[in-house]
Amino acid sequence: MPILLWAANRHLLKELRHLWASLPDRAIFVATFVAWCLLFHVVGNTTFGYVNSPSMFGWLTGWYQLKSNGEMGDELAPFVPFLVLALMYMKREELGAVSKGPWAPALALVAVGLVMHIVGFLGQQVRVSVVGFIVGAWGLMGLFWGLAWLRATLFPWFLLFFAIPIAAYTDGLTFHLRLLSTWASVGLCNSLLGLNLMRLGTSVFHLPGDGGAGFRFDVAAACSGMRSASVVLLLAVVYAFINFRSTWRRLLVIACAVPLALLGNIVRLVVVFVVGEAFGESAGKMIETKFGFITYLGALAGLFILGWALREPTPPSSSVAIKPPSDSSSGSRTVESAV
Repeated sequence: MPILLWAANRHLLKELRHLWASLPDRAIFVATFVAWCLLFHVVGNTTFGYVNSPSMFGWLTGWYQLKSNGEMGDELAPFVPFLVLALMYMKREELGAVSKGPWAPALALVAVGLVMHIVGFLGQQVRVSVVGFIVGAWGLMGLFWGLAWLRATLFPWFLLFFAIPIAAYTDGLTFHLRLLSTWASVGLCNSLLGLNLMRLGTSVFHLPGDGGAGFRFDVAAACSGMRSASVVLLLAVVYAFINFRSTWRRLLVIACAVPLALLGNIVRLVVVFVVGEAFGESAGKMIETKFGFITYLGALAGLFILGWALREPTPPSSSVAIKPPSDSSSGSRTVESAV
């Protein structure tokens, strides 16, 4: 096993060196990119009340470490850059084959990123600065390596937007998702399973006198489906761009991500209510806390079924038919050779 890992790492480094060697103006790009990162590190954050650091990267690190924030769906954000690097590696052959060279219009993207950072810095909106960093860094690559590189890296580079913590702005949406999930799951339990549950806002009751174990559940913010929606949306974007070429199929798969995540969350709540009615409140809460993966399984199953239904037709293999020589031509060659 160690020998296999060593061989795999050696092969990986060889391919990465080959891709790096194909890039022009590497030293100038590295120097410019480091300067771009230093700008956001030295003067990247003005909201010291949340994270006491002038660095945009320090602000991101501190925000990721906030426990209250992680409960709302931002816990996946720190891993997004690694996903982007992995997808860039998967596209290494395409990236190595594209034509590369300076492209001056990409300087406009750098300017847009710089303006966004200034607006975010002065307005104390670090998330706007993060968007500016992503746009400007992409523009720097296009400035040195050309338009073809920008097209080839549009996906997955802009998956970095999923690394921006947005949980603080989703409280209203989270509440409405909680209401919708609670209403739908209680409706399914009452109409299809006859559980006779009572709902008051996001609280669900079942009285012991109704023929089952009594319980009381409150669908908390963590159970709203926002966390699963962000995860499923990210996976849907990756799945759509890897498996489909047509734009409408990609957009349809991405558009179905949030409804599928919501459906998976409703299925999980139905299971919680059924178990709570049959075995008591403690059993239902155990399902709620230990079997959250039911939400993801249902959403991912729906995503894969949708992908199978939308699968693109396999392009016909190109074959060249070789026409055999006619008898007359072969006969004439025979006569000529005999003469």
